Amino acid sequence: MNELVPTETLKKVDEVLKINPRHYELALAEQAMRRSNGRYLTIEEILQRNGFASEIRNKSTAKGTGQEDLTMQALRLYVSSANQSAMGVCLLELRGGILKIAVGDRVDDADLVRITGALKRSNHEITKVDIEPWDRAALARLMREQSEMAGERLLRILAALAKDPDDAMMVEEAVHNILAEALEGRTSDIHLTLQDDDARCWVRYRVDGDLMYKHLLPRRVMAPIVTRIKTDAKMDAADRQHPQDGRLAFEWQGRMIDVRCACLPVAPAGEKLTLRLLDRENLRSFDELFLHAPIVAERIRKTIRTHTKDGGLIIVSGPTGSGKSTTLYGIIQEIDRSSRAVYSVEAPVEYDMPLVDQTSVTDNSANTIADIIRALMRHDPDVIIIGEMRDGDTVEAALRATESGHMVITTVHSVDALHTLDRVDGFLSSAYRTSGLYILGHALIASLSQRLVKTVCPACHKSDTAMNVYQSAERCGDLGMAPDEILALTNREGCDLCNHTGFLGRTLALEAMFPPEDQASRRAITEMMVSNVTSSVVEVPGTIYIPRRQSILDLIRRNAIDANMGAALLVEDAATRQSRG
Repeated sequence: MNELVPTETLKKVDEVLKINPRHYELALAEQAMRRSNGRYLTIEEILQRNGFASEIRNKSTAKGTGQEDLTMQALRLYVSSANQSAMGVCLLELRGGILKIAVGDRVDDADLVRITGALKRSNHEITKVDIEPWDRAALARLMREQSEMAGERLLRILAALAKDPDDAMMVEEAVHNILAEALEGRTSDIHLTLQDDDARCWVRYRVDGDLMYKHLLPRRVMAPIVTRIKTDAKMDAADRQHPQDGRLAFEWQGRMIDVRCACLPVAPAGEKLTLRLLDRENLRSFDELFLHAPIVAERIRKTIRTHTKDGGLIIVSGPTGSGKSTTLYGIIQEIDRSSRAVYSVEAPVEYDMPLVDQTSVTDNSANTIADIIRALMRHDPDVIIIGEMRDGDTVEAALRATESGHMVITTVHSVDALHTLDRVDGFLSSAYRTSGLYILGHALIASLSQRLVKTVCPACHKSDTAMNVYQSAERCGDLGMAPDEILALTNREGCDLCNHTGFLGRTLALEAMFPPEDQASRRAITEMMVSNVTSSVVEVPGTIYIPRRQSILDLIRRNAIDANMGAALLVEDAATRQSRG
């Protein structure tokens, strides 16, 4: 494809956008193909869709505020629709540090201070305010159209459905607005329960790890909603006796959201429907994931960028819901998929990743994950991604793949980075244990363990000294804090931005262990694993070990998490380490 791209163009792309010219060539080819099918995408859009444009996003935001641009809808999270109406203004957009505001007559200086203050408290820098005079009638119409959020529309639609639950168009609107309301509220999962008892038919949203009871619906309203979702997800809507899985696509804010659906019969005569919302736009890049862990980022990047087939194993561990899959996809995005053959085996595939050959394995599949891994050996792989190692057959297949010189990146359930070694050991059969541990000891590149911790709302959190928070200098010393350090505390009353919870999002508390690279040390580690003394691995010279305590302390000092919550996590981490001896 090189002859299609002028040298000066590639030079400009490389120097200005910092994008690999090979990625640019792939984007040009895809752009031409999509144009022939009647759809036009810019080169930047294609690069971003393929996971090659994090540099573009970082560069574009650095020019202005250091934050992403905000649309009219996003601005309502910081200054509510009700407050905008009371001021007689409508916030149009924040782009490159310039805030555009539509006004019908004039805006008070005090109101401008309130608006800009709310945005600045959320780390959005305002360099200029552009005030656009609007006709009063046009402004009122715009505010009416934009002020009603999905949740408000949903309440109106549910009220109408209660009167006429057979209205198919209204049912479709209800499903649409349930999904939209959930996405607006940063929901990861939607739970719908259908029972004969109206008092048990709840719509619940999981936000930042917590389950929130949102809407209580009569059975006559919930039943058609559940039926419609099952139908759209290609499930048997009439079958309420067997578990089923399905998927549906939902367009929101100009992009497609993949919705993974699962239904389950529940006693006494009901049904449970769970929807996992998979938005590729929310996938964090490699740099975002390890922004505050430069050693981890450097070691992993060095490993996945090598083109020698020496094998290698990266294991990401943690409990359910700790973001292991997100980290896995972040690492995938860092791999140069334009020059390496990358395969994934998942149960099932969550996110569609461009330039990755993904195989989905479900309970109804004819082949197991181990079967697919063994089959991949005949397809010239460079990197194999395994969604999760959950049985001995899969672990053995993964270890044999690394022994063949392939890079394997996978996840497992374990409590910490060292316990991961014991966990893998526990999967191995007695006949294969010695061989498997030998491969593990020589192939392991990194063992990462992670937890997700709630972050305090940047707009409304409070601050205080460590002395006032922990009440004594001795307590501050035990936690590794100077008494005069300023720490963040959750505002329990919250604000509009955090939905009055005091928390906004979650962040990683990371633990990492990198074995030394020399063969003598690797043999020593293998002997420790065979002798069941993995706790001594961190004492082997050359081992890099970053304890979770260090990550938690960093989060507290950066005012990312509540100081009291951080202290509780430190105590919990110390108890875990003590229990391991």
